[in-house]
Amino acid sequence: MTHYRWFKAMIVIVLLVNAVFMFAASPRYFLGTSANGYQVPKDGGLELMPIPGRDGWYTITIDFNEDNRDPMYDGHYYKVTDGTWSASGSWGTDHYAFQPAPVMITPDGQVAGLGSIYIKENTVLTILFDSNTKTIYDNAIQVFPTPRIYGSFNSAMGRGSDWSMKDGEALELADIYGDGTYHGFYTLPAFTGEGDGYMMATVLSTRFEPAWTIFGAYEQYVFDGTAGGMGKVSYLKPAEETTYVFTFDPKTKVTEVSPVFAGEIVALPGPTVYGDFNGWVVFGENALVFQKTEDVGKYRLTLTLPAYKGEGEGYMILVALSKKFYDDQWGKRWGVEEQYKLDGAPAGFGQASFLKPDRETVYTLTYDAATHVTSVSQ
Repeated sequence: MTHYRWFKAMIVIVLLVNAVFMFAASPRYFLGTSANGYQVPKDGGLELMPIPGRDGWYTITIDFNEDNRDPMYDGHYYKVTDGTWSASGSWGTDHYAFQPAPVMITPDGQVAGLGSIYIKENTVLTILFDSNTKTIYDNAIQVFPTPRIYGSFNSAMGRGSDWSMKDGEALELADIYGDGTYHGFYTLPAFTGEGDGYMMATVLSTRFEPAWTIFGAYEQYVFDGTAGGMGKVSYLKPAEETTYVFTFDPKTKVTEVSPVFAGEIVALPGPTVYGDFNGWVVFGENALVFQKTEDVGKYRLTLTLPAYKGEGEGYMILVALSKKFYDDQWGKRWGVEEQYKLDGAPAGFGQASFLKPDRETVYTLTYDAATHVTSVSQ
């Protein structure tokens, strides 16, 4: 009996020694952060713990609050480390799962944080670290650089897997006219499945879900501007291959969708003056559109130009009436179609009228729809 007890004791000791050895041999990871004054991480006590059932994954939850914000640059900063601040043993923005990683830009345009991940708001943050790939995840809300459409169309378009929000896979929109609205031109194949068509929503931000270890859509809207999610989507059902223009208005959250085809010509909202003086902007909310007057067929607009200090004949100026849709080797886009010089002559490529003020000048432009002549007065 004594020998049996001695044998059991030896087994327990061996198991304990093995457990201690395995723990000591396992890699350990610590948070290097502004929350504890950027101490040497292993001395700060913020150790990431292994996630059961996920080999090589570690996690920690930290309260980023008003009391532990960075006193110099404001906000919160962190890296995952091996317990040191060495370059080979710490991982930050370059290893962040969402790119571009959030960083703090100072008023003079410099990036603060020395490669640390930036969390602007106070929050209770859950951080995960995949030591196999040295990838960092957290559940902070990440805003996309521009709105994008995601849904069930990706595989049909050859743009990755359905419901992808990744760059180059989702339908990214851009503020191409500089007026705060976002546009994108995309060609979708005919919908051949069952149901109401391709499911779609406009997504503005994403958030990593620690429980599922996936990124999910966070702020999103169906095309009528109401909140999306939980199965609420919009539908698009092309009977044949169709090119659409998607236009998202961030003020109303509405996404307008219209089919377009190469060679299509559409009248502008009104005669529109443009040139190098306004960056050649002729479409969108920043376009300079003439207003109707009491005289039939006459349109008027006031234009203020600074003194011309360049070389040449002055500011180039044209009046556009319509636009044409192009789909060629230079991409999908609208271009000016019918346009005229100030003397009423049709304008082609490289042709324009000129205004050359020697000081800031307010001009009154009057366009005559019958003759296409635009008179100019000061």
